[in-house]
Amino acid sequence: MAPAVSSTTDLRGAHLSRALRAVHSSPQALSRADLARVLGCTRATAGALVADLERLGLIEQKDVIVSGGRGRPSTLLGPSANGPVVVAVEIGTDAVRAAHVPVTGGLVDVQTRPLRSHAVPDVLAVVGELLTSRLDALGARVAGVGIAVHGLVDRVSGEVLSAPGLGWFGPAVDVLGCLGFRSEHASSPQERQRMHVGNVATLVAVAETVRGRAVKDAGEPTGPGEADTPGSGADSGAVGTVLVLHADVGLGGALLMDGRAVTGRRGLAGEYGHLPFGTQDRVCRCGARGCWETEVDQMALAREAGLTVAPGAASAAADVVFAAMTSAAGGVSASGRRRGAGGRSADRETAPVPAAGAARATPGTADPANGLVAVDPQRAAEAVHRAAVSLGRGIGALVLVHDPDLVLLSGHAAALLRAAPQVVRAAITADGGGPGGLFGAGYGVLPVEEIALGADAGLVGAAEAVFGALLDDVSLLTAGWVRS
Repeated sequence: MAPAVSSTTDLRGAHLSRALRAVHSSPQALSRADLARVLGCTRATAGALVADLERLGLIEQKDVIVSGGRGRPSTLLGPSANGPVVVAVEIGTDAVRAAHVPVTGGLVDVQTRPLRSHAVPDVLAVVGELLTSRLDALGARVAGVGIAVHGLVDRVSGEVLSAPGLGWFGPAVDVLGCLGFRSEHASSPQERQRMHVGNVATLVAVAETVRGRAVKDAGEPTGPGEADTPGSGADSGAVGTVLVLHADVGLGGALLMDGRAVTGRRGLAGEYGHLPFGTQDRVCRCGARGCWETEVDQMALAREAGLTVAPGAASAAADVVFAAMTSAAGGVSASGRRRGAGGRSADRETAPVPAAGAARATPGTADPANGLVAVDPQRAAEAVHRAAVSLGRGIGALVLVHDPDLVLLSGHAAALLRAAPQVVRAAITADGGGPGGLFGAGYGVLPVEEIALGADAGLVGAAEAVFGALLDDVSLLTAGWVRS
């Protein structure tokens, strides 16, 4: 639904907003003719809108010579050199990442700072250092800040209720307040739109509705309605129903319907990792038994391969396991057996790979002399197989519940799909493939793919959550942001 228009000024603002949103969400730079086509207006109207956006300092027209082309160079729309940007931050379990994004999209100057401690003050000190340096460098260009957190975030208060991968179990953490962004200057609804803290899995889904695989081909009709989550792409031509699953330390996700993230009453929807798809002998970090993520995530993979790790080293440990699995020719089969080159068994082989962080092998497999951790390739392959089966079976259950058009996997879940695609896909239909089951009744196998944005999806989503609000009101992009 378009915003209500009550005056000529409002009408102009609505047209500028629509034009700028088109420029922002396009995967390629647009020409004025492209913009006219996307907006369904005349070239003269598109030219007038571009001229207004240029005067506002939001975009610039640049002559680009296409390789092999003839005649005059094409004039494409790009970001103003001194135009507004949104700063994006991702607080992970092993590092903090930061970047900034201009109105035309795309991450600029991505920085990564490892975490040496998971204590709340220590983590937020790292976040504060990255933010302060970037805000000082960009100055008045900063229009807002978006933060993605690997944890549960209350969408009303913006507080992090818990982040098990970081060891945050309460009380709630007011990230924005601790960073100095809660002040009397930010009390108005308009100013609050400049700041967003969200769960990383939800923001990964948001990113994919704007710039990823959850977007229809150009020219297809879009879904109606406004987004429940800022930046969730109601106008982006999003695919009908999309299930997004993101795993690293823990497993979560989001359900997208016509470009809208179904966030729930407090924004806590999508905690799929705590469904009882696991075994009762495993206690989850949340305190419950049998949570799905205890069979699937990076910690589970490391454990099954014989590595004992802390959450901050889980990513490195998972890399160790995947490297061991692929250290000799062969791979993971649907039966879970791994064969080496020439068909010989990999049972007695070991593959030393570098250890990282707090990763260490079970007794008898570490080599302290050279800093290597030796992981048996067969055990690594069996660990990957088990995690892939659990991932696929869980996806199958969620497919039966949600009936999505597409399933997208991010982070560690995508890595499992890459490592064992046949295992994951076979397990999806394993519990519903009989004659009386849905998969056995002609339902077919729906697409299961990796997200398009890879490791940057969390940062992109954090920025898009803020742009979703700013692009609705161009004045927020042109007016200075008063920060405490």
